[in-house]
Amino acid sequence: MVDVFRQLLEGQRVMTLATCSAAGPWAAPVLYAVCPGPELVFMSRVSTRHVQDLLACPRVAAAIHPEKTRPLRGVQLEGQARPLQGREAVRALRAYLLRFPSARGRFPVWETVRGAGEVRLFALRPERAYVLSEEDFGWGVRREVPREALAGFP
Repeated sequence: MVDVFRQLLEGQRVMTLATCSAAGPWAAPVLYAVCPGPELVFMSRVSTRHVQDLLACPRVAAAIHPEKTRPLRGVQLEGQARPLQGREAVRALRAYLLRFPSARGRFPVWETVRGAGEVRLFALRPERAYVLSEEDFGWGVRREVPREALAGFP
C-alpha cells in the first residue's frame, strides 16, 4: 500500500487543496512537489482565498488523483499547511522548479524565498493519509497509510 501511495504522489502534479473559513469551505487546485518529511510544497498568491483561509486556519485537507477515472485511484490527506521562508523555502523551491521547470522566470525568486512577495511557497505536512485503489484493494476500499510509513516518506 505504501508503494501505491508513493506512485500516486509522484505520478500526479495537481492536488485539490481544501480549506475552510467563516465564509465556508473552499477547494483549489495547486501544483505540488514532494519534499522529505513528507511535505507537499506548492506556490500560490497570498491574495487567493485558499491562502487567506490557511493563514487563518492551517488545518487543511487535500485530494490527489489521476485524470483517468477507471480504475479509481487516489490519495486523501489531512494535515497542517504553513508558509515557508528562508532555507525551507529554498529547499522547497528547488524541488518545485525541478518538477515544474516552466515556472522559472514567472515570479520574483528572492521575494518568494524571503516570504515577502505576492507569490509564496507553502508546505502541507500530512498527519493522516489514505489510499484508494480499485485495482489494488477492490471497489470502494481505502486504506490508511501507517504513520511510521508516512514519516519515512520519501
